Amino acid sequence: MGFNTPLKVGVLVDLERGDEAGGHVKCWEHFAKAAVGFANQLNLTVHFQGNNDEEISLGPRTRIITLRPLFSTKRLFFLRNIADYTDLAPGHPRLKKYLKGYDVIHTTDGYFAYAQSAARFSRKYDVPLVNSVHTDTPGFTKVYSEKAIRRLCGRGIFGRLLIERLRLPERFSKKMQEKLVEHMAQCKAILSSERNLLEIDSRVKTLSSQLRRGIDKKLFHPNKRNPDKLRKRFGIPEGKPIIAFVGRLDGSKNVMTLAKAAKLLVDRSWDLHLILAGKGYFKNEIGDLLGDSVTFAGTLAAGDIALLDASCDLFVFPSNLEVWPNAVLEAKASGAAILVAPGGGDVYVEQDGQDGLIIKDPSPKVWAQEIEKLLNNPDKIAAFRKAARHDVETKRLTWADVLEQDLIPVWRSAAETRP
Repeated sequence: MGFNTPLKVGVLVDLERGDEAGGHVKCWEHFAKAAVGFANQLNLTVHFQGNNDEEISLGPRTRIITLRPLFSTKRLFFLRNIADYTDLAPGHPRLKKYLKGYDVIHTTDGYFAYAQSAARFSRKYDVPLVNSVHTDTPGFTKVYSEKAIRRLCGRGIFGRLLIERLRLPERFSKKMQEKLVEHMAQCKAILSSERNLLEIDSRVKTLSSQLRRGIDKKLFHPNKRNPDKLRKRFGIPEGKPIIAFVGRLDGSKNVMTLAKAAKLLVDRSWDLHLILAGKGYFKNEIGDLLGDSVTFAGTLAAGDIALLDASCDLFVFPSNLEVWPNAVLEAKASGAAILVAPGGGDVYVEQDGQDGLIIKDPSPKVWAQEIEKLLNNPDKIAAFRKAARHDVETKRLTWADVLEQDLIPVWRSAAETRP
């Protein structure tokens, strides 16, 4: 194909699209919107799962297509509300008619219905396959399978046998890693975060390159700071420090580390307040622990997250199972003082202790100590805020930048390998 011909790319996201979807889905929604500005180079279709079969046109050569899953994890009570919903079927037959029209097929996992259909189609018709890694799915599998087993079996002897003696969560995690390696070995290119590039299995000889995350620097901006508005909205009295968290309220995000740290501070007479934006199975446990010291904001619109990030005193994100966590970059862009864990939001901290703080110890006691130090030092918080925004202004990319620099060149190169 000629270089000036718009490249036809189909991206397959094996997750349900909706208001409560996580960062993986949101990431590709952002890329799809950015692609409208590249219509002379790119004809892009992004596929998600949805409640209905639907095609949404974003521009003359950009669209989003949703298909109903064949066997959604939503149908299994022990997986419900644990993670974003996906399709456990071994393929999706209705996807084939779309795959026929693409120069490159881009999968975003190697496990579920869309990815399995794409792999078979690629092998049969020699359509180049590209894969990007957005989530530590093997790591999440360990966390979520343990939760599912406890739902099925409770905390009695049988549940302990499956988890502690037979070590099923670890086995499931290893199986997912093997499936990913098998899938990536078929791909013409793999995109991942910078820190994960060297962690790809040695059996995978495929070209690897980085896939960064973009940020809307106008939406997420310190000028959205309005603590009075935030306090009025959630009924938080003046003078109470506000600690924010955005993400799933479950074990994958280590949110209980924050909740327990806050409890330690409350017990030491700190009159602080947590605002947790997201849903998950730890909501009741956190509520019982913190009572009136926590607000569950649920799933917030982007504009409301911008207000929360810019207006809170601290943004705390203890997760250590992340690739490029959107929530942390949005907080930084908003001028928040961020506290993060290794293997999580630390990918966005340029200089530890200046534009953010990396807390290496997972103990809630240590997190409480670091939170307390900052709450006692408003000048340090102000310095963190300033440095965070400066880092975003000078070093972070927009979604259009990432599309142009990281994705389109890889797609173009993969297309040129087609027989």
